[in-house]
Amino acid sequence: MLYAGVVSAVAEYGDALAGKIIVDISNPFNATFDGLAHSEPTSIAEEVAKIAPASAMVFKAFNTIFRSVLEEGRPDVFFAGDNPQAKEDVAAFIESLGLRPLDVGGLKMAHWLEGAGVLTVGLAGNGVGHGNFALGVNEFTG
Repeated sequence: MLYAGVVSAVAEYGDALAGKIIVDISNPFNATFDGLAHSEPTSIAEEVAKIAPASAMVFKAFNTIFRSVLEEGRPDVFFAGDNPQAKEDVAAFIESLGLRPLDVGGLKMAHWLEGAGVLTVGLAGNGVGHGNFALGVNEFTG
């Protein structure tokens, strides 16, 4: 599984990542794609944060969007991370791509973004039946 190389790649680059924003886009799916590969309440992004230089700012983003949708659509992008200034930078980057950034909270929320990735795959294989869609937020005013 591709997610398995994320933590080791960050470890390999080590100090070169000091002061950098690291965005984890991976999904740690289990073998049947109906759950997460880890059973603990963690995420790949949280595991990255444990081994990255202390000055690195780790985020989870883009993991709930299929590649084809990123190529052709303008989906909402959910992201999670702890550093307030870096959140502004991540949001600005997402906006620069013509996408709408939606901050879901601190890095602990990365676990739930990974769960949303599982939900997206489940919808693609069942309720929607294809991968040409994205999760998003519709706002209703009262």
